[in-house]
Parts: sequence; C-alpha cells; structure tokens
Amino acid sequence: MYLMRSILRSTAILSSSSIVSILISLVSAKAWAVLVGPGGLGFLGLLTSLAGIAGIIAGMGIGAGLVRKSAHALAQEDHHRVGALVQATRLLSWGLGAVAMLTLIIFRIPISQLVLGGQEHAVSVMLIGLSLLFNLAGSMQTSILNAHHRVGALAKIGILNSLLGVGISLVFIWLWREQGIAPGIVGSAAVSWATSWFFLRREVNLSCTRPSHQAITEAAWSLLRFGGPYTASQLVGTGVQLALPLLVFYSLDQENVGFYRAAVAVANGYLGFLLIAMGQDYYPRVSASRDRPDELIHLVNQQHRLVMLLAVPIILGTLALAPYLVPVIYSPQFAPTIEVLEWLLIGDLFKFSSWTMGYVILAQSGSITLFLVELIAGVNILAFSWLGMLWFGIEGLGIAFLATYLLHYVIVWIIVRREIGLVWTIENKRRLLIAVLAALVIRVLPFTGLQNFRSPVALTLAVLIGVGSLYTIWQEIGRVERVHA
Repeated sequence: MYLMRSILRSTAILSSSSIVSILISLVSAKAWAVLVGPGGLGFLGLLTSLAGIAGIIAGMGIGAGLVRKSAHALAQEDHHRVGALVQATRLLSWGLGAVAMLTLIIFRIPISQLVLGGQEHAVSVMLIGLSLLFNLAGSMQTSILNAHHRVGALAKIGILNSLLGVGISLVFIWLWREQGIAPGIVGSAAVSWATSWFFLRREVNLSCTRPSHQAITEAAWSLLRFGGPYTASQLVGTGVQLALPLLVFYSLDQENVGFYRAAVAVANGYLGFLLIAMGQDYYPRVSASRDRPDELIHLVNQQHRLVMLLAVPIILGTLALAPYLVPVIYSPQFAPTIEVLEWLLIGDLFKFSSWTMGYVILAQSGSITLFLVELIAGVNILAFSWLGMLWFGIEGLGIAFLATYLLHYVIVWIIVRREIGLVWTIENKRRLLIAVLAALVIRVLPFTGLQNFRSPVALTLAVLIGVGSLYTIWQEIGRVERVHA
C-alpha cells in the first residue's frame, strides 16, 4: 500500500507539469496549423526525425546508463561511484555532442538532400546540429536529477520548458513561417538546457565527492559498454519509428507527413504524463530493485494497475472525441489525421502495458536481449507501415502501430515472465481485457452502420470506466491513510 501511495504521489507531481504541457501544446498546435499548415508541420516532422536519430547516435545511451547505474549505486549508498558516473557523463555528453554537431555541419548538404528533399535546407541541418548539442547537455542534467529521484524538480523543468520553449519557437514561426522552424527548435533546446542546469545546481550537490581520474575513466567505460548495445537497440527500435516520417515522405508526400505528425503529437501528448512518470519515477525504482525479483514483480503489477486505472478512461474518451478534437486542435485540413489517430489510441493500450514490462528488460536483462527486442519492434513497425500505406494509405500507419505493439506486448511478456517469473494479477488481466474490448467496440461501430452511436457509446464507456478508476484510487488512498494513522 505504501508503494502504491508513493507511485501515485510521484505520478501526481509529474502529471502537474504534463497537464501544463498538454494545454500549451494544444495552443501551439493550433498556431502551427494556422501559420504553416500540413506542409509546414510535415517539414517539422522531418527535422524532428533528423534530430531524434542524430540524438540517439550521439547520446550513446549515456543518460539511460547513468540512471540505471546511479540509482542502483544510490540504493547501496555508494556516493563515490555516483560522483564518478556523473563526471564521466558530463565529459562524454559534451564530447559526443560536439562531434555530432561538427558532423552535421560538414555533411549538411548531402543530409539535406537525403532527409529534407533538397540542398536548400542545408542551413536547417546546421541548426539541428546546434540544437543537438543543447539537447544532449540538457538530457545529461535531467538524467542526474532522475537518478537522484528529484521528481519535483523534473516537474518544474517540464513546465518551464513547455512555457518558454513553445513561446520561443512560435515567435520564430510567426516571424519567418516555415523558415523559422529550425531556429525555433534551437531556441527550445537552449531553454531546455538552461532550465535543467538551473535546477541541477539547486537540487543536487555534485561537489561532495571528488572521484579520482581512474574512477572517472572506469565509470566512462562502464557507461559506454552499456551505451553501445543500448544505442544499437534504440536505432533499430525507436530510431525506426523516428524515421517513419521519412518513409511517409518518400511513399506519399510532405503533406501526409504533416497528417501523421499531427496524429502522433496528439497520441504522445494526451498521456504524456504517464510516459514521463514511467521514465522519471518508475525506471529508477525498477533499477534499484533489479536484484530482488519478488519486490520487482510487485512493483510491475502495481505500476501496471496504475497505468490501467489512469490511461484507459482517457484513451476511450479521446477515442470518442477524436473526430471533433482534430479540427479544433488543428484545422479541417487535417481530416486524414483522424483515422490514423484512432488506431494509435487503441495501440496505446498495448504500448503502455508492454512498456511497464519493458523497463524490467532495460534495467535487468543483458544487452543482447534488449537489442533483439528493439530489433523485432523496429522491423515490425517498418514492415507493417510500408504494407499499411501500400494497402490503406495514410490510415495504414495507425493500423501498423497497433499491430506492432500487439506483437511487442507478447514478446516482452514472454521475456519478463522468463526473467523474473512475472504473473499478472487477476485485476490487471481483467482491466486490460475490458479496455481492449471497449476500444474495439468503439472502432467497429462505424462499420456496422451505427456511426451515429459511436461517440455516445464511447463516452458512456469512458465515463463508466473512469468513475470505476476514480473509486478504486480513492479507496486505495483511504486504506493507506488509515494504516498510516
């Protein structure tokens, strides 16, 4: 019960920043749609893909390695080890970032031709290199805060990044329209670095230990040993998903990239607080408990239960309102986004469930297992997306997302079951089954001639399940308070 209370508290703190971020993103999405339209949003998607893939390569998994190793060291009160890891992370992040920036500057013309469809965007590629340096430095700083479990500071960083970053980027867009997209990305990255630097200096005393050069060198090698296979797994998994806008660009056109980008933005935004909470609260807990299987099984079940309680009502509600939300958030021009978004929402049920287990693989399993899991996911999303667009057009990307995460769920469950003996509680099984059936009913209704009943049925299901979730959480909090009293 204390574990559930702690998870709820951390999720609530991180959710506060996510709610602000979501509200700001709604305003910014409307501004983007009005100022640059689907084509401009498609160009943003291509630049974001370039920045994301370059970030994976240059980042070398250093941030994830720092959280994993530092959380475990802090649990053992080995502060000297933590200090060495922090110093090694700083050196690696700045060094790798500088090399990546120079590479993008030197090869700006061929990269612009390959990724953006013409040499005229070479300056944008150079600016992405500068933003990459800021992003890596900022990510390093937030990883240190994450390892020390400074949830409140991370929430404040999220709020400030949303307010200031979006504001700066919109100023550039308003002044220069599509030509302002790349400078806006640089401005947002600089804000992210500055805010994380400020809170890191205030929250964590990094001068309390003075690790030797040998300790720093050993820590750096340990991070690189973890980061090499981790980066490879990210490239074949997350990297492929980041490259999907390029696949859409070459298979369809830049406008369809904008439709896809719009759907992904909503799908990543409406439940962003859960993704943040899992990365910034749940992952350190899993890393700290990786040597205690029974405790880890309990933690996974508790996290999955919370994910289902919070996510399912929101997913169903968003699924009900998707035909009305997209024109409001963007514009009527983005109608093709609706079909993609609805499939993404159903796929999210399996994504969140599989990610709950996936963090166990990241924290405990060997690099080969992690690489194979991500490789399978990457191959699946690439193959399913290509076939989906071939058969169904832009809607096929949403169908591919669902198929990928359904298969990913099965694979991850088999691995975690073997690694720690994970068994879902009856409640977790029941909640996932009800959620999937409800989502499928909503999605199938239009094909049965009952289109007019779709939204009322979806809203009814969302409200009923939501009320049940709130009642369960209220009971849980009440039990914890009675025990604490």
